[in-house]
Amino acid sequence: MFSLTPIMTSKIRSIVNLLRVRQYYKNILIFVGVFFSKRIFDFTLYFPLILGFILLCCASSFNYIINDIRDVERDKKHPEKLKKKPLASGDLPVYFAVLLLLIISAFMTFSFVFLIPNISFIFMIILIILTGQLYNHFFKNYAFIDISVLSTGYLWRALSGVVIINEYISAWLFLAIFEIAMFLSIAKRKGDLILLGKDKAVEHKKVYDQYSLKLLDQFHIMIASSLFMTYSLYLILKFNLF
Repeated sequence: MFSLTPIMTSKIRSIVNLLRVRQYYKNILIFVGVFFSKRIFDFTLYFPLILGFILLCCASSFNYIINDIRDVERDKKHPEKLKKKPLASGDLPVYFAVLLLLIISAFMTFSFVFLIPNISFIFMIILIILTGQLYNHFFKNYAFIDISVLSTGYLWRALSGVVIINEYISAWLFLAIFEIAMFLSIAKRKGDLILLGKDKAVEHKKVYDQYSLKLLDQFHIMIASSLFMTYSLYLILKFNLF
């Protein structure tokens, strides 16, 4: 009976880590559009949405691999990243990461041409990749701008599901999704500051030097209030409550 050797198991684990499979859950946002539409039980919509979810996962992995290749030398000098990142640790060679990029690109191109020839969806995928790269190259070290850019990436994921099924969804709902993403991003930063402490949090991400718990608490309250108002307006307009 075939069984995986410890070396093979280790390599598979490294590949999964390189692809950041653990981050794929974020792409579930592609289903938001159909869940809030009148066609939730139209099961013909779910094949393109599932394929779209797979392509969003490919786009996410594409971004992470590019970032790891670009940062490999810097990551080698960082004790924590040296252990966690397979390119920096040497578990996987850089040429293998490049090969994975080519495979992902080929699959996405094939899907865009033959499976989902939807220009709007392709545009959303491009926006997701560009937003990820802009965040990593320019915005990740600026307080609150980093949160805004990350939240925009979640918005693109939700919009991608809408353009696939060609459905109209209220702009208020999308604004609420953006604000939920902001709320959760702030909560994560608060959690990191509490769990790691200021000094270790700054070692983890430089941007934490610009944050304080008091500042994040104030921003949290502001976003929560805005989210409540936004979702209330969405419900009022959707059900004509007034």
